[in-house]
Amino acid sequence: MSVSQEQKKEIIEHIYKSVCCRRALLSGILFAKGETEGKTVVITLEKREYANFAARLIKEIYGKDADIYRPESGGRNVKLSFDSPSASKYIAEIDASDNFTVCDLIIQKCTSCLPSFLRGVFLASGRLSDPKKQFSLEFTLNDRADTFAKILRDLSMEPLISRKKNCNVVYFRKGDEIESFYGYAGLNRVVFDIIETKIKTLARRESQRYLNCVTSNYDRMTAVSERQINIISRLEELKLLSSLPEELEETARLKLRYPDLPLSALAAQMTPTISKSGLSHRLKKIEEVGARLLKLTDDI
Repeated sequence: MSVSQEQKKEIIEHIYKSVCCRRALLSGILFAKGETEGKTVVITLEKREYANFAARLIKEIYGKDADIYRPESGGRNVKLSFDSPSASKYIAEIDASDNFTVCDLIIQKCTSCLPSFLRGVFLASGRLSDPKKQFSLEFTLNDRADTFAKILRDLSMEPLISRKKNCNVVYFRKGDEIESFYGYAGLNRVVFDIIETKIKTLARRESQRYLNCVTSNYDRMTAVSERQINIISRLEELKLLSSLPEELEETARLKLRYPDLPLSALAAQMTPTISKSGLSHRLKKIEEVGARLLKLTDDI
């Protein structure tokens, strides 16, 4: 079962205690996929179980029995049809204006009416990708895309619209926006999934950043160590190590003897022992002095 189907299953199985919320839910379904054919209202939904759910709402709110059938053109969608002057008027008013607000579409008698309306729109027209793979929420709304986008903007969201030949799609591609929609719709499990995905993504990025930093430091230290060993080896070949100050000569010979030891371990081999930073300073000094001696030798 896809994430969208899980959410829609949650919507139709939820117990809506107030009549006003059930009316708002049906209003969302009609807004998203309701059309009029003469005096008949037709709703197109994805699955028969969604159609059965909508039919129960239609019976309660409008007192009408809806016919459920597969369209003659085929396809996976299911259609409901019923005769209701009130529902026909509602759809006609929506199509007569593109400047509706939520208050124009539903009477909000309680705080759950708006979430119910948004759930209805999602049930009829929404599609959510798996937040663990991709942030994507879409609503296929045809000519009502602009109206729905305005409603979402009134709720401080920033939807985008894709206009195609056969349909218009209102969509989000940002986790924060999707999180906001599901927060308004009261579908908190999706919100938690998005937050969890963000945390895991951030943790992976931080882990990768740390790994890159460690790798970069290791590569840099390896390059420095190889350069120092090359200089010390050439000084040894030319019998020039003894020309270094005593403490630098001792350090150079120790480095040559244990070329793979990290600085902290190499510092512990010194007699007397010195700090890691002290050893690093000596090796840098050996580089400087050794480079000058080798240059003088090459010039001669």
